Amino acid sequence: MKKMFGKLISAALSAISAVSVMTAVPAFADDLPSPDNELYDGAFTYEVVDGTYTIVSCDAVIVTSIPASRNGIAVTAIGDGAFANCSAVTSLELPTSIRSIGDNAFYNCTALKELTLPKNLQHIGAHAFMGCSALESIEIPASITEVPDFAFSMCDQLKSVTLPDTLTSIGQCAFYACASIEEFKLPASLKTIGDYAMQEWYSITDIDTSGNSSFIVEDGMLMNKAKTSVYRGLVDITGDVYIPDTVTTVKGGAFSGCMKIVNLFLPESLTVIGGDGFSYCASLRTVNFSQGLSVIENTAFFNDTALAAISLPSTLTSIGDLAFSCCSSLERAILPEGIKTIGNGAFLACDKLTRVSVPKSIETVGDQAFGVTAEGDERKKLDGFEMSVFSGSAAHKYAKKNDIPFTVVDHSLKKMAFLVIAIGLILAAIVFAVVLMTRGKKSPDHSVKKAQKEAEQKAEEDAYESIIDKD
Repeated sequence: MKKMFGKLISAALSAISAVSVMTAVPAFADDLPSPDNELYDGAFTYEVVDGTYTIVSCDAVIVTSIPASRNGIAVTAIGDGAFANCSAVTSLELPTSIRSIGDNAFYNCTALKELTLPKNLQHIGAHAFMGCSALESIEIPASITEVPDFAFSMCDQLKSVTLPDTLTSIGQCAFYACASIEEFKLPASLKTIGDYAMQEWYSITDIDTSGNSSFIVEDGMLMNKAKTSVYRGLVDITGDVYIPDTVTTVKGGAFSGCMKIVNLFLPESLTVIGGDGFSYCASLRTVNFSQGLSVIENTAFFNDTALAAISLPSTLTSIGDLAFSCCSSLERAILPEGIKTIGNGAFLACDKLTRVSVPKSIETVGDQAFGVTAEGDERKKLDGFEMSVFSGSAAHKYAKKNDIPFTVVDHSLKKMAFLVIAIGLILAAIVFAVVLMTRGKKSPDHSVKKAQKEAEQKAEEDAYESIIDKD
């Protein structure tokens, strides 16, 4: 099964230079050996840049330190990929002369457990410490203003992160899959957090924003001050979760791994659910998709194994790749007129979803979007699956191409089916209004929203057979 974050990780890995396996050679020589090999000292290869040395590769069996100078010339930089895939580094304190760490510099140094960055460091490159799976703590010096894309992604054991108050930006995927982080303090100066920066934080229970003026934590959710974007949910957020009415975007990976969410209520203000927004939410049973939602990005609800039914809003235009893939309990999916794109594998391995009606508005149906199951890496047609499609539509072509049983539905019948459910939802809205007036409140509280949702679900269930009935 495709990993939920595959495309971004592939993009990151493609940027990493190939580095040969480390060879057994003597440790530091006292001086550069000869004019013919003047940039090699038996442990490192150097390059002169602007009158100082940059380490471009490491060839030592064991690395415990990096020299501050060679032959009176300062060593000021660690080049791109210089230590990539090096298993010789376990504990390292960089000299104060180092000003720059290049892209992929320590990529996949899986034995690196302890690291001290110099206080005058000016630059950390993208993917610099990606895959340092043994690294337990990191303190970013005050001279750094940005943690770049993928800088500490997939550092599985990273638990303690100290960020300076000079930091203004955390890049995309900067701390992706740092599953051991339990507490995280946002520095005072932080202004931006990239997508997926906090994805797969399976241990995060506290995010401290007390010294920051740009972000807040409310009801277990890290949001910007205006509460228009949600960046991260705490993993102990439990039961019914109500996204605030001001939120327009759930950022990529925001609730990934929040395994205690049961019922999710989305506001009408929400337009975009980012990639992996609610992936791996193992207890998520129901989602209230409110009108206004436009885009569900790739793997947004990937592997939500308790999700039983979805009714998507008519404002939705796009469902991304693998958006509902591996939702093994999904039995009912209502796709309204208005959707234009269904991505590759959108409903792949939803083995209980045996019937689906695809509206005429859909222009693109991706590969393996419907009626395909997975057995390990193998894909095969799902037994008993059938589709209701419009003649000549993209779904009709998809069904014929993939030899999936289908029924061509009459246009007027389909309109009637959607009219049935529309009437049901109107009745649900009336129930909602009555409850609200009874409570005498100007705005709905959570219990009223829940009552409305329950009424809507009942209406959807009553109308579902009409939507997927054969001609």
